[in-house]
Amino acid sequence: MVPDLDRPPLKAAAEHLGASQDRLRTLFETMPQGVVHYGADGCVLGANHAARQILGLSEGEMTSWPLATVRRAIHEDGTPFRPEELPVRRALRTGRVAADVIMGVPHGRTGEIHWVQATAVPDAWDDQGRPQRAYVMFSDLTGQRRAEAEHAELLVRERAARTEADSAQERLEFLMRAGALVAATRDRDDLLDQVTQLVVPSLADYCVVFLPTGDGKLRASALSHTDPAQARKLARLREHPVPTTGPLMAQAAYSTGATQLVPDVAAELPSWAAAAPELSEIVASVAPRSALAAPLPAGQRTLGVMVLGRGRGRPRFARSEVEVIEEIARRLATGLANTDTFAREHAIAETLQRAVLPAVLPQIPGLDLAVRYLPATEGANVGGDWYDAFPIPDGRIGLVTGDVAGHSIGSASDMGQVRSLLRAYAIDTPRPGRVLSRTNAALTRLLPDTLASVVYAVLDLATGELSYANAGHPPPLVVTGAGQAEYLGGTTGTMLGACPGSRFSTRHRRLPVGAGLLCYTDGLVEDRRRSITEGLATLARALRRAAPASAEQMCATAQGALLGSAARADDVCLLAARLTGT
Repeated sequence: MVPDLDRPPLKAAAEHLGASQDRLRTLFETMPQGVVHYGADGCVLGANHAARQILGLSEGEMTSWPLATVRRAIHEDGTPFRPEELPVRRALRTGRVAADVIMGVPHGRTGEIHWVQATAVPDAWDDQGRPQRAYVMFSDLTGQRRAEAEHAELLVRERAARTEADSAQERLEFLMRAGALVAATRDRDDLLDQVTQLVVPSLADYCVVFLPTGDGKLRASALSHTDPAQARKLARLREHPVPTTGPLMAQAAYSTGATQLVPDVAAELPSWAAAAPELSEIVASVAPRSALAAPLPAGQRTLGVMVLGRGRGRPRFARSEVEVIEEIARRLATGLANTDTFAREHAIAETLQRAVLPAVLPQIPGLDLAVRYLPATEGANVGGDWYDAFPIPDGRIGLVTGDVAGHSIGSASDMGQVRSLLRAYAIDTPRPGRVLSRTNAALTRLLPDTLASVVYAVLDLATGELSYANAGHPPPLVVTGAGQAEYLGGTTGTMLGACPGSRFSTRHRRLPVGAGLLCYTDGLVEDRRRSITEGLATLARALRRAAPASAEQMCATAQGALLGSAARADDVCLLAARLTGT
């Protein structure tokens, strides 16, 4: 009897069955694992795209049994699979799943062995309980096996290298410490002292660094010894500079640019004594067994020489150690060149900074003004901070502190331009918020890569009225004659240059006679030792206690409480204004 497919239930069921078959077929073709469908006689009934890709066979080549590549399958130990061992054969023969079989099969196109993990599942049982079909599903392990093999090879190499070169690893760690030290030290004398202390006693019993002087000689500029008593003897070398050329190992290393290795110092002392008797006597007094002198190269120049010595209790220097010591010398030379650059840029930036700051303060009756510029003392971190004070119409005075982002010669130059822009707009309008808005608009157009924080205040000397606006800068501090100190908040906006359309509000505060205003840059209240919150609290507390009676006392109190004599990583500007009423 032929079913009536026109009846709605049967038609819907047929459509549902067709849709299910389409989904299964799509799933079969898009699976990332390879799947091959076998008949009971071993004929391939179907294979998905992943199977053909993994095995390197075309659709037509997938119709034979066993598959051409599978016929040459091998075990993990390299022995070939017998036909009856193949997973599909086992599944069809036993009716049980053959799971997770590792096989190496040659790729059909390249011949390269691809490792797969295969599972064969029997299916479609007949009346006698025998499977009539089987599915073999497999994943490509080739990439994983290759990575494992490479990892294993690397482990073997690493173990061999570690066994053969434990000392090399120690030297590498030593060089890393030396490199970190050089990178972190910007003061020339500190760098020399730290390097000599680093190599003693790790590499030598003593180390002396000779640097050229202005009169063409080599002078012992830094030294270290494991024995303090012997170090005192070596210190006498500072009193006996020698010419840059001659028979001494330091002279030879400097003049030739080549490392000098002296395995037996005693054998060389007579010739050294003839050329420099005082120096040779000092060297003999510390009784070195062997010594090595490495030049400090910087491009085509030699910046100095590092001399290392070992006494009787240590093995002589060997050729194998020269490379490490030369690398230390190169890093020291790089550090010396950097410290020279930092010092030069520091001086240039400070000179430029001072040149663009106001040369003199305006002398205005009824107002006591004081300023300080304190350049950074570490590296080249100078440039960008400024203060300004200038009269504007109607008996008022403009007061500014600002900080251009960055610490360089360029920052100092940009600072001068920002200062000039603000001054120009301050003449046109008395409102500080409007002045900052116009300065910001000009800055984003003319100096688009520049950011600056600024506080701008306008003080009416007749009324004590203070108008102020803030562009991302630490807040000014008001100090009254009664010993009160209060920060002026409520106006902090974005830094100048951050957004072309930024607007800045203006706030007002009346200052009584005797009150003072302290403006400053962030280097005063923030550094690596404390947060800006801690710095602000310390500043306010110090001024409350001091109750300064002049603008100069305000600056002195602020500097003493927060800076003292410690090194500074940032430059600092202070601007203090105090109403005197006369």
